[in-house]
Amino acid sequence: MKNSLASRLFLVYLKKKLCYHNQYLSYGGIVLGKLVLYFSEFGNTESIAKRIAEKTGADICKIEPIEPYPENLQEVMEIGQNETDNETMRPIKQLEVDLSKYDKVILGMPTWWYHAPPCVESFLKNAALERITVFVTDSGIPLNVDDEMKRISPNTYVESSEIIEFTPLVEPSRLVTPLEEIDAWIETL
Repeated sequence: MKNSLASRLFLVYLKKKLCYHNQYLSYGGIVLGKLVLYFSEFGNTESIAKRIAEKTGADICKIEPIEPYPENLQEVMEIGQNETDNETMRPIKQLEVDLSKYDKVILGMPTWWYHAPPCVESFLKNAALERITVFVTDSGIPLNVDDEMKRISPNTYVESSEIIEFTPLVEPSRLVTPLEEIDAWIETL
């Protein structure tokens, strides 16, 4: 069974059956683990991504554009809206992780004008993930995760999704969704 599909499926089954929560299993060189992958421009998504990684023992990695956005909120909003309206994908830096080493990828992103941010689209269109869990930080612009994922990556199955609300970015942003609700969702991961 070394490195075969059967051994990988067996490990996935074993991991779920024996409740190896927050740990890695290895058999024949196959490592199964969790990865929190996120894009965050102003820190809201990053704060939730770090919470998930801390509570689940998952690895964490940030999606970063090759050309960073400016630090000024108004400039970012103008550029981001223009990229979203024109369906421009922003090139991203190579990830510092090997996605094949994970059996669960948890993707975090903010909402940009009712869509995924352009650099998240760039990642999804090139990643060829079979399945994914998604969390979205929403500051007043909702996103239909299932529809957006079908648009960007139609062959990726969304296992679950969660919308985490913050106040709008035009003021100092604060978490609206109660931490208890977020932690209860994290427990399901």
